[in-house]
Amino acid sequence: MRIAQLANNFRRTFPKSNNAIYSHTAWLTDGLVQRNNDVTLFATADAETQAKLVSVTKTATADLTPSENLRRNYAHQLISKCYQAADQFDIIHSHYSINSSFYAPLVSVPSIQSLHIPITEDSKPMLSAFKNNNYVSFSLAQRKQMPELNWVANIYHGLDLQSFDFNPQPGAYFLCLGRVTPDKGTHLAIEAAKAAGVPIVIAGRSYPTEQYWHEHIEKQIDGKMVTYVGEANFAGKLELLKNAKALLFPTQVAETFGLAMIEALACGTPVIGLDNGSVAEVVQDRETGYVVKTTKDLVKAIGAIDKIKRQACRDRAVKLFSVDKMVSGYEKVYLRIIEDHRKQVKK
Repeated sequence: MRIAQLANNFRRTFPKSNNAIYSHTAWLTDGLVQRNNDVTLFATADAETQAKLVSVTKTATADLTPSENLRRNYAHQLISKCYQAADQFDIIHSHYSINSSFYAPLVSVPSIQSLHIPITEDSKPMLSAFKNNNYVSFSLAQRKQMPELNWVANIYHGLDLQSFDFNPQPGAYFLCLGRVTPDKGTHLAIEAAKAAGVPIVIAGRSYPTEQYWHEHIEKQIDGKMVTYVGEANFAGKLELLKNAKALLFPTQVAETFGLAMIEALACGTPVIGLDNGSVAEVVQDRETGYVVKTTKDLVKAIGAIDKIKRQACRDRAVKLFSVDKMVSGYEKVYLRIIEDHRKQVKK
């Protein structure tokens, strides 16, 4: 197949990115190339990929200093460049949640869209205008946010599992990994760990200019029971994950997928998550972690974590969340959409 992968140029696309959108796109793109597909990636010029690369900026627009309006224009420039070349492809896969919707109906080549972020109330009117586009969900829970969209497949994220070491003998600390924001519930992870009397390590990008950091996080850090290590690189993240007793995932939003959860499972590390969005799909309750309702339940689950077998966590990652399984799923969807489109054209 001749496939276009259209990545947001706000950040760099490469396999070891800490941003799930970009690591996902990179692994999917490379996996498709390795299966002998003819793949072109539309991304930043410094993207790391095995595919052909087309760009409009040398680096991620987040690293530049243009106005927000200019960043938006760079995005549309890249999208338009992709759709202008539509006749060179059998299918276009966009990783823009909304922007590419404007372009997809203008070409005769079929497109699919991945919605990498939760669907918000202010985005629903625009998505409704393009509800007949082809959408791929990352979890069945994601579809509940807007069931009227034309969901054509559900495909879980996949990892290069060879990069994630299984560790049957972790350390004593619990881990909270991800952006330090109210949506991720970092303060609840700290509250639960302190109530359970266990050490917790916080790893992720912080926002010191925001009130949340100062009021709910910074004053809790003592370097002993509550440690903040900043945003870890890929190697550092793996060390933290594989040596943790469990990953605490107290998300406060309808999580679209939650890549950190499968990264933990791949290392054999159980996940304790609040039952929001995709958590109950990713984590098998009482088998690979605990899916709970309240902060009090988080505390109870921390105390029961030794009941979870770490090998079961790794086994679930191998069964459901490998790159190979993910790429195979997308190939099947692409072929089906292409064939359906050809049948429509012949009518």
